[in-house]
Amino acid sequence: MIESKNDTSKNLEKALQVLQQAKQRVANEKKKQNEKKRKAENHHKYIMGGIVVKYLPDCYRYDEGELNRILSVALQTRECNVTQASQCRYISKIKAESRETTPSQSNPTNAENESEGGTE
Repeated sequence: MIESKNDTSKNLEKALQVLQQAKQRVANEKKKQNEKKRKAENHHKYIMGGIVVKYLPDCYRYDEGELNRILSVALQTRECNVTQASQCRYISKIKAESRETTPSQSNPTNAENESEGGTE
């Protein structure tokens, strides 16, 4: 009878150890996913910042509030709103192309030229 208690206690200890290891694996996986998400967000911020610098080279002269106001006003101008339908077509076309190609095959200069292209 005492042997069965020892076996039970050993089995319980093993089960608890396995449980702790599983919890640690879950925590590590969550950490990896959060890191991956953070890297993707930072990359996106970097790319978007590059776009702003490209089209507004003197953007570093302004603080964040001023830049937000400039962009807000610029996006409400006639040029942005009149061509909204053609922009939607370009955006749909670019999205369709990105689904068809793999990320290593996509050509960002083509996408930029199409999005900047003349109005239809």
